[in-house]
Amino acid sequence: MSEVKVKIGFVPSYRFRFGSWCEKMRNDSLSAFAKVDGLEIVVPQPSPDGKSLDPQNGYIPHGALTNLDQAEVVAEYFFNQKVDGLILCPLDFGDERSAVKVAEKLNVPVMLYATKEPPALDDLGLSRASDSYCGNLSMASGLYRRKIPFHFAGIFFPDEPEFISEVDKFVRAVAVVKGLIGVRIGQVGVRPGTFETVGYDESALIRKFKQNVIFANISDLTDRAKTYPDDDPRVQEIISDIRNSVAEITVADDYLINSAKLELALTEFWKNNKLSAMAVQCWSSVQRLMGISVCALYGRLTGQGMLTACETDVLGALAMIVSHRSAMGETYPHFIDWTIQHRQNPNMLLAWHCGNAPTCLARDAKDIALRSRRDMKGESPIREGDAMAGLFQFQLKPGKVTICRLAEYDDQWKMLIASGEIFPSDEFLSGTWAWVEVKDHKKLYRTLVEEGFIHHASMIHGDQKESLIQACKFLDIKPIVVE
Repeated sequence: MSEVKVKIGFVPSYRFRFGSWCEKMRNDSLSAFAKVDGLEIVVPQPSPDGKSLDPQNGYIPHGALTNLDQAEVVAEYFFNQKVDGLILCPLDFGDERSAVKVAEKLNVPVMLYATKEPPALDDLGLSRASDSYCGNLSMASGLYRRKIPFHFAGIFFPDEPEFISEVDKFVRAVAVVKGLIGVRIGQVGVRPGTFETVGYDESALIRKFKQNVIFANISDLTDRAKTYPDDDPRVQEIISDIRNSVAEITVADDYLINSAKLELALTEFWKNNKLSAMAVQCWSSVQRLMGISVCALYGRLTGQGMLTACETDVLGALAMIVSHRSAMGETYPHFIDWTIQHRQNPNMLLAWHCGNAPTCLARDAKDIALRSRRDMKGESPIREGDAMAGLFQFQLKPGKVTICRLAEYDDQWKMLIASGEIFPSDEFLSGTWAWVEVKDHKKLYRTLVEEGFIHHASMIHGDQKESLIQACKFLDIKPIVVE
């Protein structure tokens, strides 16, 4: 079940006469939309008296539009309903001016499709019932003339599985756009001293996405964390949840207490500021201020929907939003480091980080461990006051994955989109990790180098490539696709 919801305005369009074929295509389309998880459709409704126009309730004759006056009503209705995107369809030839007018006024992502042609009518003129194939070209021309970016899904009968798949991909693309525009991103602390790579231009975020970065000092949050009593019920609830979700714990109780307190402070920072993602300083100040490592803590936050990037990588946090939204919130991303190439398989790479993946991504829950960086085998005596304590250790579950990364240079944005597959391994490695096989590692790595993508990325299970390409079109971002 999708955690992310997207509201789409459906614009069914006809020319002159709303006949039985138009009614069927409208109804069949609505039935198809109902099969797409996470999609809420808003559609104009037939006027009760068959003729009135009412923008408050979305009433127009037949619940489909055919002139500019109706377009004004539908646009106002959709605006009030706060739709995130539009789907346009000429039910017969359609009326391009009114359909395109709605898109022009709403300024949201647009999908266009045409319906297939049924047999000719058995009248004296052997008339065509639809002509959607032809009218669709007029709508596309109208969108193109106005420089409105749109995705053409194809020509379908609405009950075809391919059509439902196209709608699903569009919905995911709209979810990405909705997830980036106007949101608040948290930045806690400063980047590592030598990491120029995670630098970013806050003004570019404002210009491109209308975002706000909400800043906090890491010391302010650790000071806040220290004010919570050890027996605070919220602290104890977090400790209990950690114990219940980790098979093997080889860190001391003082780590659990301090980590739970910092988790609570970061959770309050997230909720109080209504964040969509955050990038948090993870070394080395936290170790001095709180006496713990925070890798596992970031995995716990991400697994609760509070997407958290390591090493104060704000653009990395944006990539996590992209991943999470393209998956409709059905799974969570792993904020990875491109680490090493496999020694035997040249097309395999290690997607790894110190121990920050959500436990829901583990290959086997029985293998989840909570370790200290100084002892990833779990063989040394557990000790109090270990500032290296706090890393998850497990292998990620197998399956297809999509990896993405945003980059901005000189106000020009690009998105890396790469596909791969996690294969299980018998190796025993530190942190949270997976061996990912790609089609052409040499091409992928050269692309990273030559396009200026850094060593961090967001990886999520599933194939989201087509949705991300669409999202790039709507956001005017250059997609860098590596098959």
